[in-house]
Amino acid sequence: MTSTLTFPSEAAPAFPSISLELPDTWAPFSPSGAVLAAGRATEHGEFRPNVIVAVTRFDADYTLQTAIDALTLQVQLIDGVVELGRDELPVLGTDGFRIEFSYSDPRVGTLMQGVRLALLANGPVVDLVQITATATGAQAATLWGELRDVQSSAALTGS
Repeated sequence: MTSTLTFPSEAAPAFPSISLELPDTWAPFSPSGAVLAAGRATEHGEFRPNVIVAVTRFDADYTLQTAIDALTLQVQLIDGVVELGRDELPVLGTDGFRIEFSYSDPRVGTLMQGVRLALLANGPVVDLVQITATATGAQAATLWGELRDVQSSAALTGS
């Protein structure tokens, strides 16, 4: 006897439906592993400030604290990282976490990143949503508020 498992289904629910509000100077793009991504228009060859949304599925017993611990460890392991701040804040209408940091990248110089996490119950599983903003240090000096606004605009749009 055989059975069929499909996606999406009750046993394998669809990923959450998420939206981002983008300024007029932003456009979507499609990096590997992202469910949503958008970047600010730049000159050719210049680093594109961006916000990328990724969703990772876990067993229902996975916790937000486990995700926070994994993320903070990952950040601490970046060579030369400088943590700029962290706190708990709502993300996608639920408990969430934010960490911001900078580090040197050999291709573009100083990069600044801000990562927000939320864990969403989804039937028999949980979905970890990670919303990452990235800009060069020079760009961040004038654009960081805009990147934070795009991150903050993230909303659940479906059932």
